[in-house]
Amino acid sequence: MAKNDTYDSTADTGSRFSDLGSSASSQIDSAPLIALGAGLALGAVLGAVLPASDKERELLGPYGKKLNDAGTGAIDRGRGIAKQKFDEMAGDKLRDFLGSSSSNA
Repeated sequence: MAKNDTYDSTADTGSRFSDLGSSASSQIDSAPLIALGAGLALGAVLGAVLPASDKERELLGPYGKKLNDAGTGAIDRGRGIAKQKFDEMAGDKLRDFLGSSSSNA
């Protein structure tokens, strides 16, 4: 009789895992972008925590350098555009300010 109780408990645990899998699947089906974001976040955390192997460095090193260079270039271009726009806006405001103060005088 004790053997049947243990078997029922194991079957109940299996059923719980099956229900958990079904629940996770339905959550992913209802919100795939959230699931994708969670997966990317989990991957980023694991990638940051786990050390890179020699094989990963060998295979992915050139791509990492290309991505780093592209990212640095994009940041530099964005910084240049932002500075240009700021200078334009500040110049316009300064001209407006100087123009209105000289016309009031």
